[in-house]
Amino acid sequence: IAPVLPPLDVGAGRACEKHQEALKLFCQEDQSPICVVCDRSKEHRAHTVVPAEEAAQEYKVGRNPRPAQLSEIATPHCVSCSVQQLLVIGGNIQSIGRKKILSEFEKLHLFLEEKELLLLAQLEVLDKEILKRHDEFTTRLTQERSRLGTLISEMEGKCRQPASEFLQVRLSTKLVTCQLPHLVQEFSKGSKGVPLTLLILSSPPANVTLDPDTAHPHLILSEDGKSVKWGPARQDVPDNFRRFDPVPCVLGCEGFTSGRHCWEVEVDGSSWAVGVARESVTRKGGVSLEPEEGIWAVGQLNPIQYVALTSPWTSLPPDRRPRKIWVALDYKRGQVAFFNAENHTEIFTFIAVTFAGRIFPFCWVADKNSQLSLCH
Repeated sequence: IAPVLPPLDVGAGRACEKHQEALKLFCQEDQSPICVVCDRSKEHRAHTVVPAEEAAQEYKVGRNPRPAQLSEIATPHCVSCSVQQLLVIGGNIQSIGRKKILSEFEKLHLFLEEKELLLLAQLEVLDKEILKRHDEFTTRLTQERSRLGTLISEMEGKCRQPASEFLQVRLSTKLVTCQLPHLVQEFSKGSKGVPLTLLILSSPPANVTLDPDTAHPHLILSEDGKSVKWGPARQDVPDNFRRFDPVPCVLGCEGFTSGRHCWEVEVDGSSWAVGVARESVTRKGGVSLEPEEGIWAVGQLNPIQYVALTSPWTSLPPDRRPRKIWVALDYKRGQVAFFNAENHTEIFTFIAVTFAGRIFPFCWVADKNSQLSLCH
């Protein structure tokens, strides 16, 4: 039902506060009553002015709905139509809300499916690694048992010799030392090196953005801090103590001091590296990309050299050269693992790392044809 407009104030029977004249006129622009002196003033000279009574009559006839119109609006048919319109609008809102909810659930479902495939693939890799170590341990244990059996037989034979001959034999303590405790310890230590990928990758992806205050002057970061590439010229940026120079590196904004964290990086080009670095890593002067400097990373140094940046470097097979890489940090266990995000295979894992202080996502880009992008 249309609202009834408030009565129009035309000033009938009142005097102008400014000139003490009767308010006989009405200014259309200001929608207020005025006197004849006001009409000649500079303020209202260019305005449309009509007699107050005429303005009041026009308002009554033209702007307020007539009783007949109000009666027509209030008919059951019109009320029913309005209700139907409200129901349609409500239905549309509900439909839009339902579609949005279904869309969000579909995205969540796809994410969980991808996560399931990734975890199943990592479980398969883990099973194969454990089986391989078990077979190696069983083989060495069998060899040790055979060696000990041979030694026992020899010792029994020596014991049956006459005393004069037996005393001439000197047994080597190294020869008869049982290697079983050593094998068990070695197997236990090796098992700790099995990548705990199920635990690491079960964490939700970290929202990593790059810190422009740490970027080498040649590196160009996107506005959202999600990608970095090599620029043709040095940028005019503040030379603060956090900025890498001359080594073309950049760190993430957020550092980690505990927990498990993973993020995905899309790589392009032939001169890049991704991983993690200590907050205390050297920023000025020469920096070696290796664990001794507080950097744990993998990368492509040139078109033919794809390596894990150990000391010395560890060459990686060409089939492990991915387009997208998962970087997985397990602070407590001292592990940094890298996985091919497309086929879910392991690339390389740093183990038994002693972290100290905050650990940051790390990127290195060294030529104009290379770019790294953090996936959302």
